[in-house]
Amino acid sequence: MTFVTKADATRWLSKTETELSSGQWVDPRSATATFASYADAWLTQRTVKGKPLAPRTQQTYRHSLDRWLLPKLGKLKLAAITPTVVRSWHAETIKATGPTATRQAYALLRSIMNTAVADDIVARNPCRITGAGQPNSPERPLLDIDTVMALADAMPAYLRTLTLVTFWAHLRIGEVVALQWRDIDLDAGTLRVERQHVEIKGKGPVATPPKVASVRTLHLPTQAVELLAKHQAEHPGLLTDYVFARRDGSQLRALHIQNAVESARKRLGRPDLHFHDLRHAGLTLTAQLGATQAEVMRRAGHSSTRAAAIYQHAAMSRDKDLADLLSKIG
Repeated sequence: MTFVTKADATRWLSKTETELSSGQWVDPRSATATFASYADAWLTQRTVKGKPLAPRTQQTYRHSLDRWLLPKLGKLKLAAITPTVVRSWHAETIKATGPTATRQAYALLRSIMNTAVADDIVARNPCRITGAGQPNSPERPLLDIDTVMALADAMPAYLRTLTLVTFWAHLRIGEVVALQWRDIDLDAGTLRVERQHVEIKGKGPVATPPKVASVRTLHLPTQAVELLAKHQAEHPGLLTDYVFARRDGSQLRALHIQNAVESARKRLGRPDLHFHDLRHAGLTLTAQLGATQAEVMRRAGHSSTRAAAIYQHAAMSRDKDLADLLSKIG
């Protein structure tokens, strides 16, 4: 570098030495990479706890990059992505798509820029919008037993057992479609979750390990054991295959269940219902019956207390309702 005056050079040198001593200095040559090139490399190399990204996660990140991040930020140098640029991008994006896609794209941008900070390419992460990357989903309706049974009855006959087993075993949709008979021990009354099916664009359902901490063995209530025993007796030719299949015996996919739920909730006049509400209801009932947070986490396959706390909160809300009812006695 050259300077017009010695004083300018001295000020630059003093500033650089201060940044070096405080660990905030960034080599200006390293910040010339564009966001697009850096993000592509980040997506290829990204790992979580030493493992490559799951196919569905990689697909979701790729979509957020291509649709929402790269068109506006792709050609910018990393050093040119300032808090002002991020705020402007965020305001434009939320107008164009809505809060969920914007939140996902912002969280991805923040993660990429965090890595750029760790790589000493930029000094600070420019993503500083409070709460922009945090999920803020409305609380789901809590299904009671009668509603669960009504939903099962409104489903096609071949999906009724699946619907109730999902409730009693608190399964995710990808876990229930991936269940095989070898995962179930009717004598012991247990069900093993060790895989899930994930829908990948252009590939269809792909078997992958479940989420972190989601490999688990569950003891089933009597209702679920009896349902599965009856289901097994009615499908003797599928003992080494998937527990649940379509009417013609072909592979059952999440989209088949979701389509059936769409029709069932219309018949019930409950457009607010979702298949995942069965898992939510089953876990909340478990909490209401006195399960500890650790026990809820184990049955749910959660790796953090945050998700399990949702069901504990719902159980506490129910406890308040019960106290109000007791107050009316006498």
